[in-house]
Amino acid sequence: MLVAQALAAPLHADEPGWRIIHEERGVTVSTREEPGHAMASFRGEGAVAGDILHVLAVVLDDGRAREWARGADESKILRSVDARTQIVYSRSKQTWPVQDRDLVMKRTVEILKPGSDYRVRLVCVDGEKPKVDDAVRIRDCETLFVLHKIDATHTKVEFRVRADPGGASPDWIARMASKSIPLDTLVGLRKQIEKTRGTYDKEIARWSEAR
Repeated sequence: MLVAQALAAPLHADEPGWRIIHEERGVTVSTREEPGHAMASFRGEGAVAGDILHVLAVVLDDGRAREWARGADESKILRSVDARTQIVYSRSKQTWPVQDRDLVMKRTVEILKPGSDYRVRLVCVDGEKPKVDDAVRIRDCETLFVLHKIDATHTKVEFRVRADPGGASPDWIARMASKSIPLDTLVGLRKQIEKTRGTYDKEIARWSEAR
């Protein structure tokens, strides 16, 4: 009952403009137009069976992101700004004749309420890594994970993504791909949490002490 009640309550009930477009496997997918940006934002919301600090550790593990995060075929930290801020690189492999996409992002971790609420935000930045010849550099993007503790074994996850893929991809292809990303990401996250139980003790201890 507690899980159902938590899922019924939106994390950002005061934010206007979101329109539900799909519901599947306990994930609700919504979209919203973003003034000043070529692409809309897409949002997925759902519960995962995992302690919130375990979920946070999975989200922050760049080395294993390709195991579950849609489009993160290569992911790594370029440098750490401080304990809660990193510059990260990600590359998404595409099927020929579409070129690969890559992006450089500034990632920040916010502790909204210790042990209960966390926000991980990634925004495209320039100047941190030279452009490579065999990939199209995405320069306009934002990704957001908002984690809320439901109970000791369940976490509500909100995942948002907005990215202008650039290059020669038709707009309708980009929009169709974006619609599936929130669902695939949350389903993949659920599987990764189950797969990695007991492997993040050090990271969990670190975040449990952070304020």
